[in-house]
Amino acid sequence: MGLKVVCGPFQPSLEDAFVDKVRDLAGQGRGFAVVAPSRKMVSRLQRLLALERGRSVLGCRFHTFHSLASEIVEEDGKKHPCLVTDGLFHDKIIDRLLAARLKGRRLPRGLAAAYRSSIRDLVDCGLTPEGFQEAFGERLAQAEHADRLRQVLALQEDYLSALQEAKVLPPSGLARLASEILAEAKTSALSRYQEIVYYGFYDLTGSQADFFDAVRQAAEVTLFYPYRKGHPAFSFAKRFYELNAGAGAPEHLEPGLETRALGQALDAFGSPEKCAELSKAGALTVISASGAADEVWAAAKEILALTAAAKGGEALRFEDIGLAARTLEPYRSAVAAVFKENAIPYSMDAAEPLLRHPVAKLLLNVLLVDRKQFPVSAVMDLAGSPYFKADAYADAAGQGSGRVARWKLLVSRLGIQGGWRQWEGMLGQHLKADLQLYPESAERGAKGLLVTKEDTRGLWRLLEDLRAAARGPAPAGKARPWAEMARYAAASVERFLEVGPRSPGYPAWQAALEGIESLSSFEAACPGADWDEFLDTIDERLRGSSLDSGPQRSGVRVLDAMDARGESFRVLFLLGLQEGVFPRQVREDFLLRDETRAFLERDAGYVIRAKKGPGYEEERLLFYLLASSASDRLYCVFQRSDESGRAVTASDYLRKLCQACGKDLESAVSARVPRQPVAKLRELEAVEPGRLAPKELCLLAAIRKEPPRALFKGLENHVGAFREPSLFEAGMKAVAELGRRGEPGDMDGLIQTPAAVVQGWEDKGLSPSGLETFRKCPFQFFCARVLGLAEGDEPSKGGELVPSLRGELYHRILERFHASLIAARVWERTDGKPLKEELWQPKLSEAVAAELRPDRWREFGVYPVLWEGLTRLMSRNLAALAEQDLADIAATGLTPTHLEAGLSGVVKGMRFHGFADRVDCGPDRKSYRVVDYKKSLKKDGLKRRLSEMSELQPPVYLELVKTTEALGLAHAKAVSAGFYGIESSGEGAWKEEYSAEDHAQLCGRFFENLAAFKRMMEAGRFIITPDEGYRGPCQWCSFGHVCRKAHGPSRWRAGNSGLFEALEKARRTAPAGGEAA
Repeated sequence: MGLKVVCGPFQPSLEDAFVDKVRDLAGQGRGFAVVAPSRKMVSRLQRLLALERGRSVLGCRFHTFHSLASEIVEEDGKKHPCLVTDGLFHDKIIDRLLAARLKGRRLPRGLAAAYRSSIRDLVDCGLTPEGFQEAFGERLAQAEHADRLRQVLALQEDYLSALQEAKVLPPSGLARLASEILAEAKTSALSRYQEIVYYGFYDLTGSQADFFDAVRQAAEVTLFYPYRKGHPAFSFAKRFYELNAGAGAPEHLEPGLETRALGQALDAFGSPEKCAELSKAGALTVISASGAADEVWAAAKEILALTAAAKGGEALRFEDIGLAARTLEPYRSAVAAVFKENAIPYSMDAAEPLLRHPVAKLLLNVLLVDRKQFPVSAVMDLAGSPYFKADAYADAAGQGSGRVARWKLLVSRLGIQGGWRQWEGMLGQHLKADLQLYPESAERGAKGLLVTKEDTRGLWRLLEDLRAAARGPAPAGKARPWAEMARYAAASVERFLEVGPRSPGYPAWQAALEGIESLSSFEAACPGADWDEFLDTIDERLRGSSLDSGPQRSGVRVLDAMDARGESFRVLFLLGLQEGVFPRQVREDFLLRDETRAFLERDAGYVIRAKKGPGYEEERLLFYLLASSASDRLYCVFQRSDESGRAVTASDYLRKLCQACGKDLESAVSARVPRQPVAKLRELEAVEPGRLAPKELCLLAAIRKEPPRALFKGLENHVGAFREPSLFEAGMKAVAELGRRGEPGDMDGLIQTPAAVVQGWEDKGLSPSGLETFRKCPFQFFCARVLGLAEGDEPSKGGELVPSLRGELYHRILERFHASLIAARVWERTDGKPLKEELWQPKLSEAVAAELRPDRWREFGVYPVLWEGLTRLMSRNLAALAEQDLADIAATGLTPTHLEAGLSGVVKGMRFHGFADRVDCGPDRKSYRVVDYKKSLKKDGLKRRLSEMSELQPPVYLELVKTTEALGLAHAKAVSAGFYGIESSGEGAWKEEYSAEDHAQLCGRFFENLAAFKRMMEAGRFIITPDEGYRGPCQWCSFGHVCRKAHGPSRWRAGNSGLFEALEKARRTAPAGGEAA
């Protein structure tokens, strides 16, 4: 049979010739087939014929290589091995083969896929390990990387044997089988076709090339081949042309460059010695931007201009415009957001990763939650999902959502981070009694929040059900058929999640379930799997799956470079023209290096390409095909910097394209999108205000403090906020108030006197810790002590004990220890000498044993091994402190008398309250000191902290001891107040003291400052005074979500106000003890 080859660029030459060919064949009344390299190209050809050229496609059957081969095999009627195109199926075979070689060691993720890619190339080029070793064994011994090639060949041989045993074809086997059928003398496989037309491919694997050769031997074939002889951009397509297409006296079409936007410049691309001026004004527009979002924004504004009716000009249809990038991944979300904001219809039918859909991620988390050690995010994401069967864990229908809300608060309050031991320990202790989450608020008369034991049991039941489901249908290591595993996994996720057909997540849900079901077919080549292997495979399946975007819509065509091949546009926006993006970074196959591939092709005669050199040649061809696809205008958009502001290098292809047009890149740039959002809007407003989106108009109006009244009527059906002008204007006023300069106002923490709260302070008193919070940041005090918002607990990391709980345990042990010494009346028998170790050590051991019981890890959610090590460390720290403390008691004569002493009273006209860890008294109770335990001492000195008013407890407690009647020390002499560092003992300084002499010097100014704090609190003055940086919330604060510290105008008003000046003045005292502040 004959082969006719027609060569030329896609637009307009190949397209015109192809349409003429189809017209001639259709006119003859016999059937014919059109074969394209992809379904995307098939859709393009159908659109070209039926919509753009008005041609009938009756009698024409469209195929890809795969569908044509499938048709030939099906019509053969004989029983053949089945074809499994699922790459993961073949990966799993290789996984098991590699596992056998590695003797049970866990495989690195992706290793099987890398081997399969290399083996696929060997199978595609027709190399069989046995035949190769026999024919080229001696040459192989001399080849570079020979050992690695032998390893791949050995694995390939085992892989092919496994497929043969399972009666499954390798991925390229279908094409080879079809070739064999066509080679049979009596075959009628292609008899229905008068002719077969191949269109658009520019490279074939070895098996595809053999299949193509078999088809042209069996039928009349016309090949429309995208190739321009002698043009450097087409060097990638040259090899197939010389091996196959060029043998049949090919017809080379005129390129028709005059119909392309860039015209003769396309001839000069890739040839440094050539350049050609553009014949069409505005044919090439180069735009630089900062980040992917700004690239899309720039394109969107140009699209609005192109599609708007202009004076004497033609408005383009959205369908005439394309937007392409080497890969759409960095642009997918930006296109969706920016095009929606600008009301631009678009079609982006590129499949989206399945795990971007929340319901698919939930499904995977259910199955992997035990393996991941029950992270709190996974459990709470499941419980908080609208698809979660919450009522199954409630006492009655309709109560599930309320119970889930309380679960979230409970988990947050307990500080659970993850790990079954932590869930078991921290949650399990609340299964038998209700829990008040915020007892402090309840004590202050606020409502608090009660989580009932039934709520906690519901959460615990969910955890147990998840654990049981995620551990599989069989004991660990026990294999079960893949189909049984798949049914169990599907039933498990359906136990917790319900997704109806009308739910937005239903397509992703169905795709995920189908992905699980697809694993049933693995039984043929990989009999039986244990649960761990099955979970690994599900994880890979869902991570590698995509979800189709649904029915194709009209509008701007958004495509990646591979899908845009052969497409034709009037205007094309080509995005992402940076080095490393277009061209992409091409890497060698680390198993079959380019030197090895060169040996196989040069010395052994196999058709197998190297990766790196040809990879960049293909990138250049793709760029040319895109640049030549625009008939009116080409927009090239590149990033000069990324989203974080780092400089980015423009693509060398863009530079060469500008050079071909007689320009350098710098002079070719016609627009630079400002990095600052407001600057780019103002720049656009000055040139073309009609291109501003409603949201952008509102932003500019807010900056000018002008409500955009003109927009209300025109856009009330498109912008929800414009339906209520008065509400919108009130919001605009609020925005203007937030952005003003001057003194703080109502939105800056200035409120009316909180009378009820102030009365509470008068009745109960202020605490030093509360005043320290006010000193640090009045707004934080307002949130915690006035509004009663809950402060977040310190999270546990990796099953460790949080520092606050550690400190609490230290306090309890020391209280027990000293209580036992007091009860034993040991201080009456010391005679001023230190206690002997045999007297105090057993008491300390008893206290430690009582608080650090071996099983108490459950209560705190600490891993048992960590708890064991922690108890030993804490015991050593306590023993070291006790030894030093007892020696100091003997030296000073001040013995522990009151433990956890409640203090209250009026000092300098202000009421205070607090709890002292310990009050030591001298002989006859004529002197005293206050002791407070700290987990460790702070690095800056106590005197410095006192002088800066950041430590308030020692002076207040020294005075409160005298005013607390229950202690009976009204006439005693204060000696000192100090902090004892439990974990600082044995490291030098283990305590820091504030002496009576220090107190005499500091007392006056100190309490004047506290009075100033109190006056501000009573007046309702709670401004922000953050101590950390300008970006984001303060790290130590629980209220970052309501604080405007990072808002420039709010911060300016607070920091430049008289209030802040008064607060700063009250934050300082005269230096204590001569130490500079």
